[in-house]
Amino acid sequence: MLMTRPFIGAPYLWGGRTPWGVDCSGFTQMVYLLAGMHLPRDAYQQAEVGTTIELLDLAQPGDLAFFDNDEGRIVHVGFILPGPDGARFIVHASGQVRLDKLDQQGIFHITDKRYTHQLRLVKRVVLMHCS
Repeated sequence: MLMTRPFIGAPYLWGGRTPWGVDCSGFTQMVYLLAGMHLPRDAYQQAEVGTTIELLDLAQPGDLAFFDNDEGRIVHVGFILPGPDGARFIVHASGQVRLDKLDQQGIFHITDKRYTHQLRLVKRVVLMHCS
């Protein structure tokens, strides 16, 4: 289901929804749309859809990971991907559409070697097909 390849390396653009510029929730929305599914536009709206996955270890490819700010507001979203030996990765739009490590704490920026986003919840989304 994940049709993320056309977006890899796309620059971050607030409100963007194309491979020429995309934000995090526009990215997830468009990947779902390419699969024929509807997903709300903003990360906080997307977090209201689907079933909560209680443990990151139970996440499956394509599940959505949501991240909050210091005020507890959902501000970021990306797709979970499996890695070797049970590791998890996330493909998300942060500076550009990129792949980083993901654990219970959040997103670990591989290049900068630091955490950039705090994990809030994981959702499995089964959506209605677009007509």
